[in-house]
Amino acid sequence: MAQNFPMMVSDGEISPISLNFTSIPDLGGNDVSSYGANLNVGLPLKKNFIGLSLGYQNFDFTFGESTNRIDLSAFENIQVFRTGLSFIRPLNGSLRFLISGGAAIMSNLDGDLSSNDLVFNAIIGAIKSWGDDSRKSSLLIGAFYGTQLGEPTLLPAISFRQRLNDRWSYSLGIPVTGITYNMGQRHRLALQASPQGIFANNSSLARVEGNRTITNTKLQFNGITTRLFYQYRFAKNLALFAEGGFMPSATLKVLDDDNNDIIDLGAGSGAFFNVGLRLVVQRPKKGVNEESSNDSSHSFINDQDVLNNNK
Repeated sequence: MAQNFPMMVSDGEISPISLNFTSIPDLGGNDVSSYGANLNVGLPLKKNFIGLSLGYQNFDFTFGESTNRIDLSAFENIQVFRTGLSFIRPLNGSLRFLISGGAAIMSNLDGDLSSNDLVFNAIIGAIKSWGDDSRKSSLLIGAFYGTQLGEPTLLPAISFRQRLNDRWSYSLGIPVTGITYNMGQRHRLALQASPQGIFANNSSLARVEGNRTITNTKLQFNGITTRLFYQYRFAKNLALFAEGGFMPSATLKVLDDDNNDIIDLGAGSGAFFNVGLRLVVQRPKKGVNEESSNDSSHSFINDQDVLNNNK
């Protein structure tokens, strides 16, 4: 599914560009597949850090049932264009302020583009970091607004990440809970769970129950992916990754222009697969005389999948 990281970082590894293909072959008889690309750039600015993210994801839905309530063909192809901007500023000592926000077009793009095709997302919070590079810990407390749980919602954001040693690290909370094992420079394994979702607009007229037409109906698709992740770094700056897992109790339904249910498509549970290619760059080690604020800003940004959805 789609993600939009201000900057993907994992144990010192930055991924500025990634491509992926996702398949969820059977969710209560419904099939979902998608492909996409993400671009993430970051710029340290004195003691501050600014990140920019751009992403595109194309979703294909094959619905397992037909209905006369609404024409489901309008939702078979959904396009998602995302952009986000992040800012991290040191406050005092190891405490930093994070604000990040963005906008996404989530639509079938069958009609004229309007504000109904736009979905906004944001996160604001404070980050506390401690420890050296060999055992770095970070705690985020704040709030986020986004579509990870379906209809855009404001929720608390609490995330703790700790690097135990050169091989093991883990994270707890929202957006990602998981554990990672680095098998040297080329191989990495992770077991992860995170909420992911889209809330897409039908930008054309929809005929409902045969004789009523309404505009701006919505497709809501969301769930929690639990998955095993493997990455193979086959060249200095290129890596292949693959994940397989399970999406329990997913939601897939169509809503009217007041976000009331028209039809629940009974997605249920299903297998989740994702493969891709990414550019990887090693994050520079902090120098002896460098300020710790820039280093800790980089180390935290890996937890920013709150803004979006995509592996």
